Amino acid sequence: MRSRADQLVVPQPIRTLADRVQHAGGRAWIVGGGVRDHLMGRPFKDWDVEVHGLPADRLEPLLRRLGIVNAVGRSFGVFKLRPHGVGPSEPEIDVSIPRRDSNSGPGHRGIEVVGDPYMSIEEAVQRRDLTINALMVDLLTLEIIDPSGGLDDLRAGRLRAVDAHSFLDDPLRALRVVQFIARLGFTPDAELQQLCLHAPLEELPAERVQAEWEKLLVRGTHIAPAFAFARDTTVLTRVFPEAPDLPERDLAIARCAPARDRLDGLGRRWALLLTVWLAGSPPGAVEHTLDRLWLHKLAGFPVRKTVLGLVAHLEDPTESDADLRHLSVHAELELALHARAALHPDRDYSDALTRASALGVLHRKPRPLLQGRDLKRLGIRPGPHMGPLLAEAYRLQLDGTLQTSEAAQEWAASRESS
Repeated sequence: MRSRADQLVVPQPIRTLADRVQHAGGRAWIVGGGVRDHLMGRPFKDWDVEVHGLPADRLEPLLRRLGIVNAVGRSFGVFKLRPHGVGPSEPEIDVSIPRRDSNSGPGHRGIEVVGDPYMSIEEAVQRRDLTINALMVDLLTLEIIDPSGGLDDLRAGRLRAVDAHSFLDDPLRALRVVQFIARLGFTPDAELQQLCLHAPLEELPAERVQAEWEKLLVRGTHIAPAFAFARDTTVLTRVFPEAPDLPERDLAIARCAPARDRLDGLGRRWALLLTVWLAGSPPGAVEHTLDRLWLHKLAGFPVRKTVLGLVAHLEDPTESDADLRHLSVHAELELALHARAALHPDRDYSDALTRASALGVLHRKPRPLLQGRDLKRLGIRPGPHMGPLLAEAYRLQLDGTLQTSEAAQEWAASRESS
C-alpha cells in the first residue's frame, strides 16, 4: 500500500541529510516508531533515518560534514548524528544502513548484525518486529512504503509480527509487545500471542528488561490489558517469577496513572508503580524483582530503598498527625498515600495528603528538633547514652509532645538532671 505523509514536518538538518545522500547516489528514509507516531497524530522527537545505496565507509564521512558523529556501530553501519547548531539538550539523529539480524546464540546477546546498503526494501523491512513499526517514508517525496500491511494494522489497532519465523530471534520482542499494548492500547493478533507464549525469555539482560518495563509502567495508559496479556502469555511469571501474579492488581496499577503523571522525576514514578505492583510481597521477593529490573538509583533518587520502605509500611496507620510523622520516617508520604488510594479505591486519602503537606512531611521526614550539638551546649558529656536520648526525643517529636527546639532542650536537660 502506498500513500503520502504530507503533514510530516521534516527538520532542516534531516532534509539536508537526505539531499546530500541523494547527491552521493543513495536514498534516505524515515523508519521505525517516528512514522507510526506521526500517522497516529502523536508527537515524537526521535528521528530514525535509514540510508540505502551507500556503504558505511562512504556514509560516515558524509555525516561528519554535517555535524558530530558517534559511530556506535561502525562495523554494521549505525551512527548518531548531532548536526551543527543543534544543542546537547536536543536528541541526536539515528542514522543507519539496512541490516539483517541472525540469531547465533541464546538470548538477546546472541544476535549478530550485518549491514548491507544494497538490500531491497522488502528485505530491510523483514528485520522489524511489528508491522506498525515497519513503515518507511521517502524523505524526498514523503511517499509511505508499506510492504507488510502496517497501515491497515494501524487503522485496526492491531499488533502483528512482520515475520513469524524471525520474530523470536530477539526474545526481547515479547516484552516490547507488552509495552506497546500499554502505550497504544492495540490488540495483538492470535499468531503474535502464540509467538510471545514461546519466547525464550530466560537470558534477557536486566537493563533491557528495565527499558521495556519502564515504557509499560511509567508511560503506559492501557496498563491493565498489558498486564493481562503478559499473564496470558506467561511473560509475567517467566520474567518476574517472584512478583505477584494477581489479576485484580492490574486495575490498581492502572489507577495509579493519573497520580504518576503528576509526580516529578522518573525515579518517583517508578517507585509509585512498583509499590502498587509489589504490595504484599515479602522483602526478598521485592528485592529479587528490583534485581531483575536492575533498579537502584535513578538520577540520584533511591528507587530501591524507597520501594522497600513503601511496601514494608503500606499498612501503617495514617489517621492522626502523629501517624503521618511516624510513617514519613520510613516512606515518602506522597507516594505512600497515592499507592494506598490505588490499592483501596473505596478509601479517601485526600485529607491525609492535605495534612501531610501542612505538616511539612509530604516528601521528607521531620528534621530532629534535638541534635548532638544541643546536648553538648547543655553540658551533657558525650558518650553512648546520647544515642538513646536523641532517639527518645525524636519519638516524642513525632508523637507531637515536643514541638520546638527549646522544648526539646528543656526536656533533655530535665532528663539528664533526674
